[in-house]
Amino acid sequence: MPFVGDGDMKRAQWVFDLLVERGMTPDVITYTMMINGYCRANCLRQARVIFNDMKERGIKPDVITCTVLLNGRLKENLKRARSLQCGKEREVEKIDHSPFWNELNDMGKEIEPDVYCYTVLIDSHCKTNNFQDAIDLYDEMIARGLQPDIVTYTALLSSCWGRGDGYRVITLVDEILKG
Repeated sequence: MPFVGDGDMKRAQWVFDLLVERGMTPDVITYTMMINGYCRANCLRQARVIFNDMKERGIKPDVITCTVLLNGRLKENLKRARSLQCGKEREVEKIDHSPFWNELNDMGKEIEPDVYCYTVLIDSHCKTNNFQDAIDLYDEMIARGLQPDIVTYTALLSSCWGRGDGYRVITLVDEILKG
């Protein structure tokens, strides 16, 4: 989608609307690009409008669409939590991520979360003092037969290091080395 990569969502929306006016139906990739652009521009309300339009047109979201929207929501939630602490030198308080996970599941019952989706959630849990929930998701991911990638491990290792949990750091490094 032109202009999305540049963050010019006004022009991207104009092109999108023009395509629709001319009778073209955007596909899941086009919708996902628009949703991602709005999420990156911190315009979650508009991302949600695009997502709802997608569903109304009968275009089924895929795991990438859901992950993009979920990531946008989680980042907005983290930003809000940090802004509430304005100037305080303490960690972000624990945030309940279950509504976001439930929303993902409600978006499409047939959508199976992939490594990227799990990593988005794990990273968000790590950044909001929900470390045990991050580990639970990591364990669930492994149980589903998904192989964590370097981004998954980086999120977990960074959180362990920040918490001073040297034992967990060594355990995770051992898992990485065993591959």
